[in-house]
Amino acid sequence: MIICEKRKSVLDSTDHILVEGGPGSGKTTLALLKAHSIIRAGLLKKNQKILFLSFARATISRIEEQAKTMIDISEKRSLEVNTYHGFSWSVIQAHGYLLKNHRHFKLITPPNFAANIAGFENRDKIDAYKHELVDKHGTLCFDLFAELFCELLRRSEKIKKLISDTYPYIIVDEFQDTDTNEWNIIKYLGKDSKIIALADLNQRIFEFRGASVKRIPEFNNYFKGLRIDFGKENNRSNGLDIVQFGDDLLTGENKGKIYQNVHITKYKYYRSDLKLPLFLVIQQSFKRRKRDQKNKEWSLAILVKRKIDTLKISTYLNSKNINHEVIIDPEGPSLAAATIARIMEPTTDWNIKLLIHDITQHLRGRKGTKISQADLKMINFLESYSPGKKVTGAKRQQLIHEIENIVIERENVSFTGSPDKDWIITRNLFQNVNHEILRNIYEDSIYLRLLNKGAILLEKLTNSWRNTQSYKTASFLVEEALTQEHFAMTNRKYSGIFIMNLHKSKGKEFDEVIIWEELYNPIVNPDPKRTEQDKLALRVAVTRARKLTTFLTPISQPCILL
Repeated sequence: MIICEKRKSVLDSTDHILVEGGPGSGKTTLALLKAHSIIRAGLLKKNQKILFLSFARATISRIEEQAKTMIDISEKRSLEVNTYHGFSWSVIQAHGYLLKNHRHFKLITPPNFAANIAGFENRDKIDAYKHELVDKHGTLCFDLFAELFCELLRRSEKIKKLISDTYPYIIVDEFQDTDTNEWNIIKYLGKDSKIIALADLNQRIFEFRGASVKRIPEFNNYFKGLRIDFGKENNRSNGLDIVQFGDDLLTGENKGKIYQNVHITKYKYYRSDLKLPLFLVIQQSFKRRKRDQKNKEWSLAILVKRKIDTLKISTYLNSKNINHEVIIDPEGPSLAAATIARIMEPTTDWNIKLLIHDITQHLRGRKGTKISQADLKMINFLESYSPGKKVTGAKRQQLIHEIENIVIERENVSFTGSPDKDWIITRNLFQNVNHEILRNIYEDSIYLRLLNKGAILLEKLTNSWRNTQSYKTASFLVEEALTQEHFAMTNRKYSGIFIMNLHKSKGKEFDEVIIWEELYNPIVNPDPKRTEQDKLALRVAVTRARKLTTFLTPISQPCILL
């Protein structure tokens, strides 16, 4: 990186700092250089650290990797990299008892919370339930982390001083995405710590959770420190026009322009192979990969708008024998995992009522908080069912019959002691079911990648077998593993093919990106109120590519922004 006058002013500043810039402008690199200069200048006392906070674990992983090349190992101990959630949780664990009458707090994972609030009529009822959980039971959902952390700082000068004494410099990444509580936390800590905020207003895609277009002006007005804007500088894909396309997308200037590194393909549907255009673009990407012999960790992301589209494309790639990984919202797979884990437990430790409870939780929460009236009726039926009770209705009779068959078949299962194999054996009890509720459990469980790359659950199940020759408390171990997985700072490198929605691509980088738009399901909402947010999400998606972005949109109904 060239140390220009702007960057030098950041390195030399002793004030609060706001660094603005688009994708690839070098904000993170500069922040790490700033951290390095602080450490080298001896500005930290013994046991003090620089705290680097970001939202996404993918960003954290990238920062950790980058820090290894820029900061010596001995100095790296003076830099702590964490997510907002992870850091907030550590503070709540240490001091939360001052707010709530609980010495220890339990966590409820987002999938289980989603299952518990399915069918709630309004936001007020959900908020009341969140606070009831923590007030009465000491059970905390992730959505309350920032609120409780903020309240601790508001009410305790000592805690503020303690944190600032430990972290006299705090780097806040993706500052434009902070909600009101997170912004208040930064203001409280900024009284005694120096804040270095990194922001890109055009990557503000989380307004639905409280991010605000006013956040950057608020920082300037409150801290009145150094403000630097790198504008459209681009070091990630330097010399390419990917970021330019993303910026033009926001203003409409992209229409009619030709870009070298962003391809717009308007495709026809082929009845014999509905996603043939996608397959052909992937083939071209494979060919480019083969020509690029130096790139051993080639990566391609296929980005879509909806969760259901990720599953459709995954099914399609499986039919073409193309290896890939799906990154989706955790509700369905996580709740399916809890059901499978229950069945893995010794049959003396559970009964059909417990299994039905897990099936009901999956039905409640697999779609987030959205639930249909038909599903609610089925949930009411399942919750009132007891063995031997007369069941009316063909669909309900089929469901109970297939659940009873799973219980009977489980009695005949002999486990191998290898958790990954035994997991699949148990999962396959659902493979030939016909009822949609049970079939959804099987399909969702296929997308649980914990046993492929996540060692946490595998290790826990292995230890359970080693100690008891069974998978005792497997359902609890799944819950525990999913909680740990949420905080895990895995330094993963993205290589191969990944499928995810637009929002999940934030903070990640790939060699190539394909944005797939389904016919009749436009990637941009025609409602003007939604279009602006969709534009921002699309800009983020386009600029995840280092080399090439391909946009596939149906010729009969092309994207309204192209």
